[in-house]
Amino acid sequence: MSTVLYTKDDLLRLAQGFSGAPRILAQLTQLIRDHRMGLADAADLLKRDAALAGRIIRIANSAAMARDEPVASVEAASQLIGLQEIHRIVGIMAIDQVGPETMPAYGLSKKQVRENSILVALLMEEFAKVADEDPPTAYAVGLLRPLGIMALDQFVSDSHGSEKFDQAVHPDLGVWEQNTFGMTSAQATATILDSWHFPGEIPRAIRDHRSPTGKHLPFIHLLHISCRIADRLGYGLLCESSFWSDTEELWRKAGLDPANTQLQVQRAFISFDRLCRAMA
Repeated sequence: MSTVLYTKDDLLRLAQGFSGAPRILAQLTQLIRDHRMGLADAADLLKRDAALAGRIIRIANSAAMARDEPVASVEAASQLIGLQEIHRIVGIMAIDQVGPETMPAYGLSKKQVRENSILVALLMEEFAKVADEDPPTAYAVGLLRPLGIMALDQFVSDSHGSEKFDQAVHPDLGVWEQNTFGMTSAQATATILDSWHFPGEIPRAIRDHRSPTGKHLPFIHLLHISCRIADRLGYGLLCESSFWSDTEELWRKAGLDPANTQLQVQRAFISFDRLCRAMA
């Protein structure tokens, strides 16, 4: 297999071509966690991206939101949907607007990546409430986690390369990524999010979540656990399946009791079903 090495500058140039939704998500996340945002502020941010604003209005008018009277403005849609749901939807659109429908280098489809990111994000959000961590930050961590996979796959597509991960030949995805791209997809995600000025613990959690041993940031361990649960429930990414473990250290550092997480998983699934229908 030929080696294709890309630099940080190459990655950042690629990320500059992504939509504005991820940057709006960064601002929403920061303002919500700092308790400095109301619905009017959210509406002002949404109006900076016409596609995003239009999608919010359409969702407010959809059957999934159980709305009888039509909504015509971002302000009215924001009032109907609510700040938490706006944050969730903007995050999903940030993922939707990045990358092609198929990712041949990783053997994934956009649908698989989308469903994984949504479920992991919602698990993170629910677990954060129990662990006394910030739920909007946790949601953003889970949702944006696959951004690097989509970016690195696009490198292969743009260069008309033939690189493709094969677990039978390369049992360690991280090693294959490092040899192929000069970086792992987790590192690529962290680099992009740093450049977009996301709160520091978000890129750090994503960068380190595949190998959490010895790390001390709770979001790292929450993310590893959420990915493992999503994988166990049939919404994992096959290329990553060898990463996930289940240790006492993980649960302790995440601030969770493994015997008392079923309710959070059930709540995440209810939200997952509703959001997938709303965003269809």
